[in-house]
Amino acid sequence: MPALAHPLPTTLDEAHQLIVRQQERIAGLEKQAARVVVLEQQVETLQKQLEELVAKLGSSSRNSSKPPSSDSPEQRAARPKRKGSGRPHGGQPGHPRHERALYPPEQVTRTEQYFPESTCACGGAVAVDWENPYRHQVTDIAPPPPPEVTEHQFYHGVCQSCGNQHHSQWPDWVPSGQMGAGVIAWIVVLAGQFRLSMRQTQLLLWEVWQVRFSTGAISKAQGKSIPWMGPLYRQVGEHVRGQAVCHADETRHYRGTNTYWLWALADNTVTYFMTHYSRGKAAADALLGSFTGYLVTDHFSGYGNVPPERRQLCWAHLIRHFRKMAGRCGGGGMVGKRLLLIACATVRTHHRWQQHPEGAARYRRRILRLRRSFQATLSLGEALDNCKRTRNQCKHLRKDEAMCWTFLKDTRIPLTNNRAERVIRPYVQWRKTSFASQSAQGDRFRPTVLTVLGTARQLGMDMATLMRYVCSQGLAHKPVAVRFPLGQVCTRKPLQMA
Repeated sequence: MPALAHPLPTTLDEAHQLIVRQQERIAGLEKQAARVVVLEQQVETLQKQLEELVAKLGSSSRNSSKPPSSDSPEQRAARPKRKGSGRPHGGQPGHPRHERALYPPEQVTRTEQYFPESTCACGGAVAVDWENPYRHQVTDIAPPPPPEVTEHQFYHGVCQSCGNQHHSQWPDWVPSGQMGAGVIAWIVVLAGQFRLSMRQTQLLLWEVWQVRFSTGAISKAQGKSIPWMGPLYRQVGEHVRGQAVCHADETRHYRGTNTYWLWALADNTVTYFMTHYSRGKAAADALLGSFTGYLVTDHFSGYGNVPPERRQLCWAHLIRHFRKMAGRCGGGGMVGKRLLLIACATVRTHHRWQQHPEGAARYRRRILRLRRSFQATLSLGEALDNCKRTRNQCKHLRKDEAMCWTFLKDTRIPLTNNRAERVIRPYVQWRKTSFASQSAQGDRFRPTVLTVLGTARQLGMDMATLMRYVCSQGLAHKPVAVRFPLGQVCTRKPLQMA
């Protein structure tokens, strides 16, 4: 029998003392165990926070939905450089000639003529070629004319018999404010097209036309234009919702310190904007309305009410997510690299078919083979045990895998949502250079002016002329009869009256 480390107690008091000491020791061990459990939980929490911070610090415009302007200098330096072609800068031999066209003679303000000497050094007379002069035009900008100020004088009189006062009538076509149609039109254009703040607009009006208005008056002029642009705004909304293929995207819109959202729905010819307090499905349904065509979006769940068979996921967004997955260690990184390879091959195959559409059968065989590899790789990612983030992403994407290949149903469906990204970028730039909206009026003005002027620009129309027509009819209290010539594209389109 092994010897005991401590002798057994011989009396009842010694036994009690030993029991007390053992209880104190057990209590101490239990406290230590509880502290160990707490520390283990803290370590696990800190590890998760560390992983999130590392993932956040590693996020850039190449592996997430962050804009390129948010990249750090190190991330910008790490962007892959395009290989040079080895050719010199500028136009290459054989390229189409591009030069500034001469103004026609009727638009030339002044003509200066220069003739050679009348006699040659040999003594002969010089015959001037009157038909083919060398034409060199110099364009200059004259100082703008002074503003056109119209003073309306209203007289009143008193009856010599009864003493009743008689006042002159205010014609409907006389504006009640101090701004004419041209001033309001340029205020709208400077804000919606050139993205100037109210103070910048105020300064430009003074510098160019020598007219001075307060920022409050400029804001009021913008508010007046909202109902006048309403018919054009609704026309664009109805038109774009009837198209076969559209792109949708959303970005933040601020009213004071509150966060709202600006939504965009665009096709190849027009763009429709809408502000909403929400980024959920209700806002997406309000944007889409009666739209029944194919919708190209990112993987945002707000468009979840669109049937999967009518929705195409953007492969550019998928490639950025796969690039982020490929940067992880272990099996998650291997799955991400495989998905990235398949995605790049899909885009490359699609572009090659667009350049050579005669190989449609071979293109379809290759795409279907890539799709099978894509499905198999997602199944492999779902089975990962050591990378929870990649496993969850693969499960989420596997559920919506059919929406990645909707473009196989219709050749008009593009692979990316670049169209919506491009049309929403001017607003993002405007948001950065001006203050947030401060009222519901600003929330209505921004989407309305972006829709109307953006569509006019896409159709090749003169925006200042368009807005002058709109503001002239609005100031005269007449129904705005101007309409967009939708369904056709040309340069400097004439206006259509309803």
